[in-house]
Amino acid sequence: MSAGSVTHNFLRSIFSWKMLFMLIGSTLVFGGVFYKVFANFEAMAEQMAAMPVPVVNVTAAPAEAQEWGVEVPAIGVLEANRGVDINSSVPGLVQQIRFESGQSVTQGQPLVQLDADVERSNLAKAQASLKLARADLARGETLLSTNNISKATLDQRQSEYDVAAAEVASLAAQIEKKTINAPFDGKLGIRKINVGQYLEAGVAIVNIQDLSVMLVNFSVSQKELSDLRVGQEIRMTTDAYPVREFVGEISAIEPLINQQTGMVEVQGRFDNAEGLLRPGMFAKLAIQLPARMQVVTVPQTAISYSLYGDFVYVTKAGKSEQGEDIVTVERRIITSGERRDGRVIIEEGVAAGESIVTSGQLKLDNGTRVAVVDDKTLSLPDQVPLE
Repeated sequence: MSAGSVTHNFLRSIFSWKMLFMLIGSTLVFGGVFYKVFANFEAMAEQMAAMPVPVVNVTAAPAEAQEWGVEVPAIGVLEANRGVDINSSVPGLVQQIRFESGQSVTQGQPLVQLDADVERSNLAKAQASLKLARADLARGETLLSTNNISKATLDQRQSEYDVAAAEVASLAAQIEKKTINAPFDGKLGIRKINVGQYLEAGVAIVNIQDLSVMLVNFSVSQKELSDLRVGQEIRMTTDAYPVREFVGEISAIEPLINQQTGMVEVQGRFDNAEGLLRPGMFAKLAIQLPARMQVVTVPQTAISYSLYGDFVYVTKAGKSEQGEDIVTVERRIITSGERRDGRVIIEEGVAAGESIVTSGQLKLDNGTRVAVVDDKTLSLPDQVPLE
């Protein structure tokens, strides 16, 4: 064997042993690192397993079986018990305006004064003529008693007196019409005239509405007619006050049924002492019928909504793995029905008596452990450690 071959084999053997040592060293180093990492993972897992299970604070209420009144829905428009455009029955020049837009007024309160100087002058002339006619009539009655005047002459003087008196009354009425008064207690709208304007008879001056009582007109099907009575309760909501429910009563039922539609007109009456309701508001109405049905209801706040359907969380009592008494929740899809007075009919999914979560649902899921607390406690942090 040549010297070059021996040298070549020697060098190759040296490199082989060196690579082997490097491989063994790398294995030991990486093995230690991996052992350390997995040991940390195991410790973390043990630590997390030893941590207390979080409990979510919620409020809950039982689903209730109750009698539910049957209602007939309707849509109506509100109008004031009394409301008109105030105008003048005689023409004239606006001399004074004695009100402000939006002002509340009482019946008979002067609102506008038209110029009546000509009528007052004519009245003074007519009163003078009346005075003379009254004196002539008195002298005629005296002369007739002594037969110094004929009965025909006395009748003529009586006629002249009556004409003069009628003229005075006519001019006094014209002057009175020049002062335009509020026809009833109410609230004024926006003024439509100005001082110095010549006002034609019949032109609107301002609108007045008596808001103490509001009326609402609506229609129902004739098949409901047998269940309707004057004095029957009506519940109403409006777009202006969507969470406020107003309670009134049926005040009148139209005796004539519309032959084209088969509907009957009904009028409701609502007290409006707070002045919240205004003419022209659209109203959603519900007429309470005598018939009632047995239903299961829950508070409206208990229902959560999603693309997959409405659901509620039902609380369940149980035992933990350590034998502790715990409360968990079950998410249950439900079919809801009519809403009224903050409660909702549950047509399917919940039985009467089951405890339903009413607040605190945002952090819940199937099987979440909960603590049922009152509303005041719920204002504290949502999660507390389980002792």
